[in-house]
Amino acid sequence: MKIAAGGLARVAQAFVTRRVPVYAHWGITHRCNLTCKMCGIWRYGNRKEELSLPEVQQMAQRLGRLGVVQLAIGGGEPFASDILEEAAKCFVDAGMNVRLLTNGVGVGPERIQKAVDYGVRAFSISLDSLYPARFDYICEMDGSWDAAVRTMTVVSKLLGGTDALPTINCVVSNLNLEELPDIVRFAREIGFHVSFLPVELLADAKAGVRNWEARFIRYRPELGLSTTERPEQVRARIDTAYDTIIQMKREGWPILNSTPYLEASRLYLKTGRFPAEGCDAGRLYFSVAPNGQFSICHRTVHQHLHILDPNFEEYFHSAEYERKRLMEAGDCEGCMRACWIDTSYMFRTLEGFFETARTAGLPQRRKIGDWETANRWARREDAPIVPEAAAG
Repeated sequence: MKIAAGGLARVAQAFVTRRVPVYAHWGITHRCNLTCKMCGIWRYGNRKEELSLPEVQQMAQRLGRLGVVQLAIGGGEPFASDILEEAAKCFVDAGMNVRLLTNGVGVGPERIQKAVDYGVRAFSISLDSLYPARFDYICEMDGSWDAAVRTMTVVSKLLGGTDALPTINCVVSNLNLEELPDIVRFAREIGFHVSFLPVELLADAKAGVRNWEARFIRYRPELGLSTTERPEQVRARIDTAYDTIIQMKREGWPILNSTPYLEASRLYLKTGRFPAEGCDAGRLYFSVAPNGQFSICHRTVHQHLHILDPNFEEYFHSAEYERKRLMEAGDCEGCMRACWIDTSYMFRTLEGFFETARTAGLPQRRKIGDWETANRWARREDAPIVPEAAAG
């Protein structure tokens, strides 16, 4: 996906200074049509708290002035918002590359077409398994696999012949470690890349009453990769999976993550330790909630000015903001959020920078997927939800 000359200049400045917010995530809504087992954000959906289209237009102009190059619009499920396509157009018109983060379930082709007509060239669609029954179990809705994959084929067809970078978002968990290489092969077959995100879960069932992060994640031990029992077997499974996909990355398979991020993910899944290299939240990237509340990260308690506050831009460049940002980032225990941590690796490591530049800059010779091709990858045989290698 090509970046305009002005965007390239901001990226170069960010690489030198790490002080340009080139990436932002906006949750247009917290409403969602799924209740996925690892996610709890759907509990906080409230249409009345969401921004109006004129407010979105104002925010888009503001983010453009701040230097944002890439905007990810997520949720909840962004297509739950009736104004999604028009909102996306506001940011496209303000000079940003826009990526829509969707589960793809219940999304009609006409809405995908409308988003493309308005200039959206990047979609990320969630898929955690090639076993439909297993994925439906994770999403807690029958038919989720078929719906998500049909949406992928619509996106693949509409973006065929463009420099777009459609992506599968795959949460790596106890249920799908052995599937990761085949998910990469599947992605290439339908003209997609893959972004792998290691699962983050609450440590116990009662953590939700005392943990701010519990707004977004849940306690689901069947998805976790605990090394307290059979630790060598669990670590061997993780190493086998990540050795394979890292080698596939080197061979040119369509894996969007940088190698440093994949290595950090491996370490996190084996030890529970987050990357120690530091966080650039609030400098290279930030979050905006559905109501327009600004935060350096979804994990932090909101204490900054609203994105539409008349004084926001002055505040963002102030010493007061930097002091608060440093305190928040310093107090955070860390995370493995790919759009945060992988963005930092892009600007903190030469390997991450050149891998990302190569992926974004080279012409994409993608296949155009269709339902018949994609459906052949579905493993519809009677297999356990928890695979044999992960049982116990």
